[in-house]
Amino acid sequence: MALFIMALTINPSAKKMHPDLTHQVDDSLNAFKKNNVKVINLYATLGRYDYLATFEAPDQALAFKIASQINSMGILETETWPVVPYDEFSQLIK
Repeated sequence: MALFIMALTINPSAKKMHPDLTHQVDDSLNAFKKNNVKVINLYATLGRYDYLATFEAPDQALAFKIASQINSMGILETETWPVVPYDEFSQLIK
């Protein structure tokens, strides 16, 4: 399984439409469950992004599919990065 980090930001127009976005955010994040992908960690953050999720997926195609499904709901905007653990990366560059 490949490891990914997804950074999520609440869409500014969604903030204007929904005073409490809890339900809408939860619905958006259900894209992981619908695609049988387990989220390893989900964090709320203070800064550029509102949430960070780490998850494993069989391939990039599924990771991008999930990001597209989340983006299409109009509540969250995503950036998705494939990542490699540092120890593995160190071995690659030796």
